[in-house]
Amino acid sequence: MSGIAYERGTPFLLARLGSLASRSWTAFLAGYGITQNQHAVLVVIREQGPLGQRRLAELAAMDARNIVAVLDSLTAAGLAERRPHDTDRRRRVVTLTTYGVRLIDTISEAAAHGQDHFLRSLDPAERDHLNDLLRRLYNAHVQA
Repeated sequence: MSGIAYERGTPFLLARLGSLASRSWTAFLAGYGITQNQHAVLVVIREQGPLGQRRLAELAAMDARNIVAVLDSLTAAGLAERRPHDTDRRRRVVTLTTYGVRLIDTISEAAAHGQDHFLRSLDPAERDHLNDLLRRLYNAHVQA
């Protein structure tokens, strides 16, 4: 296969677009003082509620060994806290603080505007279709 054919292929285009999106997203989140990993953890907790560290790592698609450092930084920033489990005092669950909830909600609202700019070449139906396809691909690989 020639280089030109590969550069028209889906994996290449997804990788290139992913790189552009990642750089843009990293810069956007930096404006709020958080990283992509921190954001992923905050979003999962916001959507799922209090979680144990292992389950949180799974849902955030993060290595369980790396989540401790992320949680340490989030607790130090006052965005999350570790609390004893309701029924098993040996376990800890991670929750968002009021500040963490406000920050993630603010970021979500602002991100919607940034997404509109990033996807400006697609009409609303195309955006929905693209999102559906990407979600299916993502779920197929994360749940595999």
